[in-house]
Amino acid sequence: MYRSNITKIIAIKFCHRFHLYIHAYALLLLGRGLTLLQISLIESIVIGSIFLMEVPTGVLADRLGRKWSLAAATFLLMCGEFLFLFARSFEWYIVIALLTGTGFAFASGALEALVYDSLPPADRDDAMKRAMGRVNSVAELAFFLAPLLGGLIIGDAGVQNFIPAIALTVAALFLGLLLCLTLQEPVSDSAEKAPGSRELLRSGFSLLRRNRRLRRLTLLVVFTTPFTAAMVTTLGPPYLTQNAVSPYAIGIALSFGSLLAMITQRYAYKVEQWLGQQWAIALLILLPGGLYFLLAAAAGPFATVLVVILMYGFNDMKAPLFSAYQNALIESRNRATVLSLINMFLNLFAALASPLYARLGEISLPLAFVTMGAVILLAALLLRVQRLPQASAASA
Repeated sequence: MYRSNITKIIAIKFCHRFHLYIHAYALLLLGRGLTLLQISLIESIVIGSIFLMEVPTGVLADRLGRKWSLAAATFLLMCGEFLFLFARSFEWYIVIALLTGTGFAFASGALEALVYDSLPPADRDDAMKRAMGRVNSVAELAFFLAPLLGGLIIGDAGVQNFIPAIALTVAALFLGLLLCLTLQEPVSDSAEKAPGSRELLRSGFSLLRRNRRLRRLTLLVVFTTPFTAAMVTTLGPPYLTQNAVSPYAIGIALSFGSLLAMITQRYAYKVEQWLGQQWAIALLILLPGGLYFLLAAAAGPFATVLVVILMYGFNDMKAPLFSAYQNALIESRNRATVLSLINMFLNLFAALASPLYARLGEISLPLAFVTMGAVILLAALLLRVQRLPQASAASA
């Protein structure tokens, strides 16, 4: 079951990320008459709906099964993309944002929980780092291929050119949905009857409150988030076009950034082996903050494209390691619920910060990038990443 489930999850994640027009998403909405602030508000609605639905969907995943949660996520994402074919007003984009956010919420805790519980019990913590590295690296492979193909379809980013790219994105999600139906639900390590929804929530909050290691990891995840999605979809493309980068070249840049991310995600665990946990996490948290400062200082097509590639390649390199650290501290019976609680706090922060960054971007995109980098570096300093506790002590 382990190999079969992990392979299918990797393929499903590939379908989720095979988004043929995401590199020019902001250009499409600008072409349909929206402003940069409206685009950011749509992103905030996505994040806000994730925030509202994280805990309910996490509880459902623990009670009804992670397989069905992942299937629901894929179905909702597919519906949102389908509506994108016909949406022409801000109100329709709000509906799409709600569907998309709910889909992401269904997937967030369930996918990691399904991966972890599908691993053989022996050496599960280290296996999780490698497994999530594979899942995330193949997702980046999808995002490497999608802009290359999507750029050929979209061409000069004329509004009508997006229709075939959106339709193919819907088809990829439909294939992912079919794969979801073939997943096997892992048998829980515990023989106890599945707890009720209130008990799942109560135990989840209790764990976050009393477990110092998990609480520190949660704070680091939330306040050092590199806002990769906002940079790619909302702020990055306009900044690159301001620096004389064509829409197709934007897709090429993000494709090569994804290729780099595929490598960094796949082998993030080796950085920990080489440097040790504390130095590796410090490096991988601080690096995105420094790159935001570098992007703000960059000018011209070559320099900005190079920095965007580096940013996309290294921004989320810490994700497989943090995934393993968190899961090692959570029991199987409420794993999806606790992961959803963590993601809820993350998305609350993102929903509040994203419009502020977009507003700063309307004034000056370099100012927005400097602010984003400063927040990451300040949070890392205040949380003293060099004292990150060892995640292996799961009983703490």
